[in-house]
Amino acid sequence: MEPIPKSLLDTFMDWYLVEMPKIDSPAVLFHTYIQYLQTLGLQIMRGNMGTRTLHPQVETLAYLWAPNHQKEVFDVQVNSLFHSSKFYEFPDSFVRVTKFRLGSIQSAQFTASPIQYVLTAKKTYYYQFVEGDTGPFPYPILEELAPSGATGYLAVPVIQKGNSYAFLSLLTNKPFGFDKTELDFLTKSLNLIALKWWTFIQSELTESLLSIYLGKRTGSTVYSGKIYLGELDNIQSVIWFSDIRNYSGISEKLSPTEVIQLLNDYFGVAIPQIEAYGGEVLKLLGDGILAVFPYHEKNKRVIGKKVLLAIRKLGEELHTLNQKRESEGKISIHHGVGLHSGEILYGNIGSLDRLDFTVIGEAVNLSSRIAGMCGELGKAVLASESLAKQIPVRWEELGEHKLKGISAPKKIFAISEKKTQSRFH
Repeated sequence: MEPIPKSLLDTFMDWYLVEMPKIDSPAVLFHTYIQYLQTLGLQIMRGNMGTRTLHPQVETLAYLWAPNHQKEVFDVQVNSLFHSSKFYEFPDSFVRVTKFRLGSIQSAQFTASPIQYVLTAKKTYYYQFVEGDTGPFPYPILEELAPSGATGYLAVPVIQKGNSYAFLSLLTNKPFGFDKTELDFLTKSLNLIALKWWTFIQSELTESLLSIYLGKRTGSTVYSGKIYLGELDNIQSVIWFSDIRNYSGISEKLSPTEVIQLLNDYFGVAIPQIEAYGGEVLKLLGDGILAVFPYHEKNKRVIGKKVLLAIRKLGEELHTLNQKRESEGKISIHHGVGLHSGEILYGNIGSLDRLDFTVIGEAVNLSSRIAGMCGELGKAVLASESLAKQIPVRWEELGEHKLKGISAPKKIFAISEKKTQSRFH
């Protein structure tokens, strides 16, 4: 008795179980899957995978596969909804990963596409092109694709917990398009590929969200599994504490919306500069920023200089921002920065049900108290004696001062942004 021939899906499952453990990224997954379809003679011209995301900066994420000779055709036109794009090169094809900002789902390009129907109706959509047909076409994208020699377009929804959150689509130039057996196989195999794809996407989004909300260092630490109560590391770091001068007085004069805009304006220039020079923002404390610049003995001076360069660059950015705000009739923003260098405890504190990844120690308190002296001493940037010794520049010693909550008086130093510029830039 002859064995029953395997179906397309059975053969695919054999391949899937062998190949999936080898794949380490969504781009490689999509490319590998389409290469498999090519071995079946399905003549794929283009493939798309897209999904909504849980991300404060990115609303939708799209993966496009195409042969190398079509790369220029699919070059992204940067617009207000474009966030970023990256190409993954393969021997004869590429995968382009594009991220879009909030509003992409409401864009005309999306609402007038088969994908809108697929996600809303939760049904597969297939269109077979007729040779020589000049329209009208059900969707604008089909009219655009017709001259390419396409014979069939398939779009499949990806559904979980009753909701369609993603789609996959394929374009072919196989004579007469896909037949019924092939459509059934493609629908099922695409959904299996989507399961693996989504595990990659969730992993990347989780790491990205942890980075945004906790910071790159902390996010990476939590993601790697260091999540237990009481796990603490001793690290040497320059500690940065800054806040907006006279914030309480300013906020009383502004509406809640204006206060939020003021905070976003300040954080929008301060955080990028801290990160650009190697620091990590650990906390946003009302109008304040707590950041660290970890170092070890061999690079402590280099890190210290980077901190001063961040101070200088932020001063320039604040000056530009204030010119813009004043031209719009808004209150200008002035800040005070307290810097200290020392040992801090970095890790998990809290309860079994509520943890916080943070830094604690006298060094943190001291940087905060030094920042609080900026108004009294009329300086934008103040530093402790330990930081002044760490960085070989000309400091202005302001004498010893009693700081709130600190038992012994501390020497405080100041440096002008102009001196920082001339020495290190």
